[in-house]
Amino acid sequence: MPIETAGTAIAAKYLSAFAGFVGAILSLTFLKDLTRKQATAAVLVGFSCSIFTTPLAIAHFALPTDSASEYGVAFLIGLLAMNIIPALRQAIALLGERGFNK
Repeated sequence: MPIETAGTAIAAKYLSAFAGFVGAILSLTFLKDLTRKQATAAVLVGFSCSIFTTPLAIAHFALPTDSASEYGVAFLIGLLAMNIIPALRQAIALLGERGFNK
């Protein structure tokens, strides 16, 4: 394997992870009233989901496998997946209001 090909593959993997991380960080601007711990957990969830589900999403939806498509998909997954933490927080609050936490 030529060095350029190996270097390109490594760069594509890290740039895809970076795109997912940026998506997760930017999503924080839309979320309000999160503690530092919840915000950190939200970013980690968005980042992890973007890393591990980008190849699955590309394969499932038969998207182009070029690096630009991969970066875009990773960014969107990172942006959207971190909303899991606020949704869980809201669900716990709703269950608490209905008396399920007793």
